[in-house]
Amino acid sequence: MTTPEPWPADGPKFSAESLENDQPRGGLNQPWRAAVAGIELVVAVALVVAGWWAWQHGTVTIYLPGPDGATDVVTRSLGSWLAAAVAAVTLAGLLLLDAIRQVALAVRARAR
Repeated sequence: MTTPEPWPADGPKFSAESLENDQPRGGLNQPWRAAVAGIELVVAVALVVAGWWAWQHGTVTIYLPGPDGATDVVTRSLGSWLAAAVAAVTLAGLLLLDAIRQVALAVRARAR
């Protein structure tokens, strides 16, 4: 079974003026993508700082009295803080990758 083509058999017709207007132009064709990339970079930096802060709160040092007056040091890891730190830094990495993609699309996009 065949279906009819949505255009004429000899193809669409282009004029010389329309072909000249379709040439890509320099500069940012979609500057809003650069703004999105900037916002994503700011949020990524904030997430890295939050991840570092959460990692610092994820370890607790406990000093216990030991034999003969010595002090035993125990370091305890709190999983919820460490998981939050890993999640924050992972999300920051994903935002960084998307910011790179947004910049590439902002610079390389062509006007149609």
